[in-house]
Amino acid sequence: MTGSQHAQQQQQQQQQQLNPNADLPPHSTDVDEECRRVVQALEAIFSADASASAAGAATTGSGGADANNSSTSTTNLAGSRDVANRYLTSFQRQAVAWMVCDRLLAPDVTPIDPTNPAAQAARVQSQFFAAQTLHTKCRTDVVQLPPESLPSLRDSLMNHLTNASRSSGAGGGFGGNRALVTRLAMASAALAVQMGWNTVIEDVLGGVVGIKDDQPQDAPARPELVPAALELFKLLPEETCSDRLILADEGRRAQFGRQLEDSSGRMMAFLLRTARTNAERGPAAEDMTIAETVLHTLHSWVRYVRFHPRMLEGSPLVEWTFHVLADSRYEGDCFEAAVDVVVEILRAFPSDFRENERLVHGVIPLAMALGRPDADGPFRSALASADEDLLRGYCRIFTEMGESYMSLIMCHRELNQAALVDLVLDCSAISDKEIASITLHFWYRFVSWLEDLEPYEFRDHKTNDFANQLMRLLSICTSLMRYPPDIDSLTEDRVEDIHRERYYVSDTVEDCCRLLGGHIVLQSLGSRLQEECNRVSSLPTDRQLSDWHGIEACLFAIRAVARYIPDDENAIIPFVMKLIPQLPLNVPQLRETANLTIGQYAAWLDAHIDLLQPLLPYLSQGLQMPQCASAAAVAIKQLCESCNKHMSLGDPVLQLYDGIIAAQQLHQAGAAGSLLNLKDELEVLEGACKAISRQLSEGGMGPDTTAAYVNRIVQPVGTRLTALAAPNSTAGPRQAAAEVERLTVILRFLELPRAPEPNQTAAAAKMKAKTQFTMDVMSQFWTLLDAVTQKHPRDINLAEKLCRLHKHAVRGCGRSAYRPMLEPLRTQLVTNFSQSHLSPYLYCASICIAEYGRDPDLVPMLIGMFVDLSTAVFAALKTPSDFTAHPDVVEEFFFLAGRTMAVCPEPLVINPLLPSLLQCAAVGMKLDHRDANSGILTFLENVCSYGLSLTSAATTVDKQAVRQALETAIITEGQPIVDNLAQALLGDLPAYRLDNDRGSIASVLFKLNELCPQLLMQWINPALTTAPPGPKDNFLHSLANKVSRDELNTTVRQFSNSCYRNRKLRGESSTASLRHAT
Repeated sequence: MTGSQHAQQQQQQQQQQLNPNADLPPHSTDVDEECRRVVQALEAIFSADASASAAGAATTGSGGADANNSSTSTTNLAGSRDVANRYLTSFQRQAVAWMVCDRLLAPDVTPIDPTNPAAQAARVQSQFFAAQTLHTKCRTDVVQLPPESLPSLRDSLMNHLTNASRSSGAGGGFGGNRALVTRLAMASAALAVQMGWNTVIEDVLGGVVGIKDDQPQDAPARPELVPAALELFKLLPEETCSDRLILADEGRRAQFGRQLEDSSGRMMAFLLRTARTNAERGPAAEDMTIAETVLHTLHSWVRYVRFHPRMLEGSPLVEWTFHVLADSRYEGDCFEAAVDVVVEILRAFPSDFRENERLVHGVIPLAMALGRPDADGPFRSALASADEDLLRGYCRIFTEMGESYMSLIMCHRELNQAALVDLVLDCSAISDKEIASITLHFWYRFVSWLEDLEPYEFRDHKTNDFANQLMRLLSICTSLMRYPPDIDSLTEDRVEDIHRERYYVSDTVEDCCRLLGGHIVLQSLGSRLQEECNRVSSLPTDRQLSDWHGIEACLFAIRAVARYIPDDENAIIPFVMKLIPQLPLNVPQLRETANLTIGQYAAWLDAHIDLLQPLLPYLSQGLQMPQCASAAAVAIKQLCESCNKHMSLGDPVLQLYDGIIAAQQLHQAGAAGSLLNLKDELEVLEGACKAISRQLSEGGMGPDTTAAYVNRIVQPVGTRLTALAAPNSTAGPRQAAAEVERLTVILRFLELPRAPEPNQTAAAAKMKAKTQFTMDVMSQFWTLLDAVTQKHPRDINLAEKLCRLHKHAVRGCGRSAYRPMLEPLRTQLVTNFSQSHLSPYLYCASICIAEYGRDPDLVPMLIGMFVDLSTAVFAALKTPSDFTAHPDVVEEFFFLAGRTMAVCPEPLVINPLLPSLLQCAAVGMKLDHRDANSGILTFLENVCSYGLSLTSAATTVDKQAVRQALETAIITEGQPIVDNLAQALLGDLPAYRLDNDRGSIASVLFKLNELCPQLLMQWINPALTTAPPGPKDNFLHSLANKVSRDELNTTVRQFSNSCYRNRKLRGESSTASLRHAT
């Protein structure tokens, strides 16, 4: 390929990226022609053999002057499903689609041969596509039509809807294609909101179904259309509340919603009559699909229409819904629909509001009848048959009832509240844990309500009233936390779900502690554990090892209540700690829970040293099992943090850590064996450092002993880093990063003792020792750290760990003590970033600015560092594609620039670099990256904030020069920035942060408006030429009036929402990503 051909190919690829539909045939404005193309494209998509369709299309002509062009277009569409799919997607945005879809939905002049299934299928596919397209266009593209044409469109849609509902075939009252009826109803509902068809209920009932206003109880004249009417009525509230419905005037949505409220009485009457008429057919003839649709419609109206509860008070419709729940004939989807209705009624009309009181007292006996205690009761029958669908439905109802009527459960009156709580308990005890977990949120709210009751005497009274239920709940929770028998064969995702559910249940156990007291809960759990141990010990030996699930669940619950158990507890915890070493060793789940339990009771074990000693080998062995190593490492760390009164763990844990490192070195040399994860190893190292620190501090050891421990911990890291930095080392950067992490842990958690000097506090002496230790270590390792980063200059993980080390070193010993290291650190950061362009070095520079930027003596050096880093950044970000390729660099660089502007702004403002920074920010604002966007906006806000501070500062020669430099930079570079802010509001550029407190579009506009209002108005007006006039005027009016920050936040969000809605109405989508790619 020649150079010119290669360039031409690249140009074609770029054009394809900019316009992915460039290879599509153009859409025709001729309805007949476009209809043929759409049919051809549909055949290509749904045909089992696209090439056969292409062969057939090659023989199809369109006649007339356009014949050749049409043949080429349809042949292209038939030959590729991808092209056909993109053509149809593009077609749906065209104005001609209204007429084409209407044509596709019209009844065929020539009947389709019923013996030709392919023709029948093609007809169904084309009609559904047409209905789907009309639904989409009724949601977003109504502006393509003149307002006077909307009634005609409505009438056409209603004709198609009634025709589809009347079509022959089995469909439970919906004709042969329920999906088509539903989609046409969705289109009609969306159009009703768009055009403000406020009489839709009356018009459909009278004109379509045939129910006269003056004879509402008469049978409908056209009963075959009742299913279609129900479908439309169900969808009206849903479409009204849909975020996908784009209205030119949002007030029309609220107005239509109020109209639905006014029509709710007639709707309830229609639903009741339809349900009764259907039921009067008798059990054999009753249409379950009609019953289900009535329930779905009722659910939709309860959920989305805010009608008064009196519409349902004493309503036979509510009673019929509960009848469906209790009658075994109504099953499957019909039962589930009734459950949804009841749950929504409970949710929409809680007992908290007085206006709901009559409805609530009417629902309670109906719902409680479902759970009556006799064996024939619906809930009890479902429990006996273990029908999961029924149990799930009843569980949802009782749980939602408990949550919605919590104020009644907790009230002073005796209402037999315990009966409802017992029903929820029964649901929690269902063996299917997925169903039982539905109740967990109820128990959270139940306990929270009890805790908040006042006065204390009443709270104590209610707690005693429900004590039996809470104790039963503890037993149920322990069962819910059991692992399933097949836990080892489950998928990873399912195991994660189980872990999450177990922690939710453990939260419930913890909640019980706050009400009943930790000792009562622990006694219950301990008794359950002892019973489980006795049960397992009575099993045959071959079954004991496999029947561990109950013991593990008890331990998991006991672990959850650890913080409520005093250190002097001597009944249950000693039994637990003696039991743990006797448990099966090769069950990872059991061992993991045992490890976690040991760690949670570390403070208790510090007071019971005789029980601690046997547990240390158990934890050490646990580190060798990958599935429970993390839990063992955390437990060791927790023991090191808490245990030091009677036994120091420093030496044994440090010895354990030495063994871990030795095993790793053997593994690297090729020896077999498992390797402890670095994260877990660092947990052990942290524990060792803390234990040694306490041992040195409280043991009164001399300097030589301290130095020996320091050398024992620190020197191996230095030895390994020296080997890694050697020129002949073949080790990768991962090993070097691990050593840096180890060094970071040592610096953070190893505290050395130091005797206070005269007039010095113990805290000051401790800080001085920490500072000296940190400085000694960093001085010792500086050359090695520099060497390994130079050996692996472009490894971002190593760079992150190194910069994290510096951050903790600075903050650990204090900025003044670390000051001697600042100059070499500055050199290292500039050198490393210039070579690698890795963002962690910019982050570390930002830390330096934050810590030292207010020291006048250091500001020149820091500004020099910033200038050098900026030069390297500008060299790396030469084109928009460079910004796209390195968003993390953009993010960290502008957070660095923003911090510099906030901490030491003056030297930056008078530096010639500032205009370049603003230019770079203007380019970076086009980057579709949340964090980079945030960094740039934060920098711009800080620039404006400093400018505002200058306006209130006393005028001096120096301040005047700074002010002049800032004004010049803003005047020169401000307009592109304001243009980008406007484009973000319009939707052409990313707008991740509209009105956040810091670093947002609103904050930058607010401060720019305070700083230079005339310039802002001069720049932003031309940038908003495509904005909708009304919202634009409101937005500009807010800027002109200098409203408060909160008011501007509201205005910015409203304006952005209006622009989004306007784009959708114009059929546009965000082109930000496309612009960034260029």
